[in-house]
Amino acid sequence: MSAFELFTNELQHRIPQTSISIEANILHNYAVDGLSPQAVVTPTTIEETAQVVALAHHHHLSLLPRGNGAQMNLGGVPDQLDILLLTNKLDQLLEHEAPDLTCHVEAGMTLAALQTQLATKGQWLALDPPVAGQITIGGLLATNSSGPKRLRYGTARDLVIGLRVVQADGQIARSGGRVVKNVAGYDLNKLYIGSLATLGVIVEANFKLHPLPSSERTLLLTFVTIQDTMQTAMAITGSLLQPTALELIDSEAAGAMAHLFGLNLPTSGYTLAIHFEGSPGSIERQIDTTCLLARQYNAVMSDDLEGDEHVSFWNVLKEHIQGRLTCKVSLRVSQVATYLNRVTQICRQYDLAPAVVGHVGNGILYIQLRPSDAVQQVVAAIDDLRIHALAAHGHLVVEHCPAELKSSVSIWGEPGKNFYMMQRLKQQFDPQNTFVRGRFLGGL
Repeated sequence: MSAFELFTNELQHRIPQTSISIEANILHNYAVDGLSPQAVVTPTTIEETAQVVALAHHHHLSLLPRGNGAQMNLGGVPDQLDILLLTNKLDQLLEHEAPDLTCHVEAGMTLAALQTQLATKGQWLALDPPVAGQITIGGLLATNSSGPKRLRYGTARDLVIGLRVVQADGQIARSGGRVVKNVAGYDLNKLYIGSLATLGVIVEANFKLHPLPSSERTLLLTFVTIQDTMQTAMAITGSLLQPTALELIDSEAAGAMAHLFGLNLPTSGYTLAIHFEGSPGSIERQIDTTCLLARQYNAVMSDDLEGDEHVSFWNVLKEHIQGRLTCKVSLRVSQVATYLNRVTQICRQYDLAPAVVGHVGNGILYIQLRPSDAVQQVVAAIDDLRIHALAAHGHLVVEHCPAELKSSVSIWGEPGKNFYMMQRLKQQFDPQNTFVRGRFLGGL
């Protein structure tokens, strides 16, 4: 009897209430980059989850957790995929301590569902990733997903107080705590967040929360050159202004957003979208100050969005980040203008059309390359874009990519000097490689 058959028999005997699917038509729907698992297992409690992981570990099978699958296309192709572990039945808000601005939630709950419940007490978890309606808390943390508002609130690493994690041998471990002032010991939370589930299965999380803003508005500024655009962005972040988000939109991205979603955006030059929140009077003053500042850097026009128009704009902007072939580049803010000029030159050389949206207050660019099926040009262009990112002391990751292209392009690039430490951590946390290898940096 094979290890997989032993696993399924033992699973059905020990925890018969846990669902297991092995039908080919079901497994096909859960393929990861074209690789179908041998089984899809759906536990309903954290204890059942731990038992499933322990059984996979005992029988030397590979396991990959999945929430709603919103970010399953991130990373490289798995080396092997035996068990896909669905966590979306772990979907409860366990505690919401509104006076303390904290909550305790299971990892299978969607971010959108959590925000709806928190809003009844006038609070929210200050994370706005592109797929907020679909992504689960576990997927959010495993990928460290964030959105434009990271400028003000940071990422999940800044908002998590504590985690509960199923380790590779099925043991349940805790890191951090349940109160904001939690400083004892090593901060293991940061090891799990963004690890693509290579070190453990996140099953619960404690977060610090923020009050919902009383009002929100968006100022759109348009510039002819990227130099004027970035000088304005740096002047804003270096001032007493307090934008929640500061986004760059180039003409190609603006054209796509206008064509596909009907947004009225300038389709030449560069646009800065600046999000403000707070009291109406405070926002009005900040917008007036920002317009005065922008005129010093040759802003040619401005617009002001609020209400449904404001909400629609940010939803479309975040949707655009999820392009079929999108590279994420992280740089020093001072290097963004020079790098974008290089992007234009490289894409012209390879006959590609880039469309760029960026969290420029954080130095993060999302570069769509089109057409995505021009394999040779795309591979060469990504190599050149990565070389220039490294030269600017930054790095490039292929964040979204067709599965068929992943064998030709380097998703993560070459591991850096700290890769040895990452290997040691993987060996310490998962020596038997129970959690699927191949998706993370360096094949981890």
